[in-house]
Amino acid sequence: MLTGRRGFTLAELVVAIVIAGVLAAAVMDVVIRQQRFFAADARAAAMRAAVRQAADILSNELRPLTPRDGDLYAAAADHVDFRMLLGASVLCTIAAGRDGAVLPPTRAASALGLTAWVAAPVRGDTLLVLDAGARDPGDERWTRHVLTADPATHAPCPPATGFTGSAAEGAAGWELHLWPLLAATVRPGAAVRFVRRARFELYRASDTRWYLGFADCLASRAVPCAVVQPVSGPYDAGGIRFTYLDSLGAAAAEADVARIVIDIVASAAGAAPGVARSRDSLRATVAVRN
Repeated sequence: MLTGRRGFTLAELVVAIVIAGVLAAAVMDVVIRQQRFFAADARAAAMRAAVRQAADILSNELRPLTPRDGDLYAAAADHVDFRMLLGASVLCTIAAGRDGAVLPPTRAASALGLTAWVAAPVRGDTLLVLDAGARDPGDERWTRHVLTADPATHAPCPPATGFTGSAAEGAAGWELHLWPLLAATVRPGAAVRFVRRARFELYRASDTRWYLGFADCLASRAVPCAVVQPVSGPYDAGGIRFTYLDSLGAAAAEADVARIVIDIVASAAGAAPGVARSRDSLRATVAVRN
């Protein structure tokens, strides 16, 4: 004889659903807390990386400066205008009128690689040429010239000059037109550097946050200075500050700067509303070449 099996009562089902709901809520609370923790940890890691990235970028760009030679155009607490190095080379040949010269090919076209630049120079860029004078070390000086046209490739730099290794390389030089004229004491083989005015500054972007920004300037442009672009960040308001010191540690004008102290501060939101923000700071000291 078969007997019926008793099922769950409504009350038991309600109790089971309530218990399951409580357990699910507890699990979701743990999951949400973990998500907040990992998100906050990721924000803190990004903040720390941004602080160190700014220090690395600014140190690498500012360390080669020689303020005594005019490499610092403006030195303010929230920005620095400086002479940015675009590239370097040597003079292969010099035009008869001394209003132009030819450089060896760039690294992509030459095994010697005597010409290299991070950005191809254009009309309006400045060319610094090492004038050895009468070959007395005391007479050496850098003379300043402006490119009057964009450099043109396929100019001759013959292997006989010693700056190219083949006929193909010798036909891949770069022709420059410049002003003022090269001095009579400037000879083939003179070192050259391409430079351009540039700026690093702390600026507020359209998202209302503060970033380390970069812009370069060329007098030959319709609008000389480019729009500031973010390099790293975000940082606190006033979170990047420059201090300029002379060799004795006193505040210095541009030409007398021996050290640039950079203070960087950034913050990141906490793991939940009401939780304290994490904060990181770094002080970098850059000894320039003065």
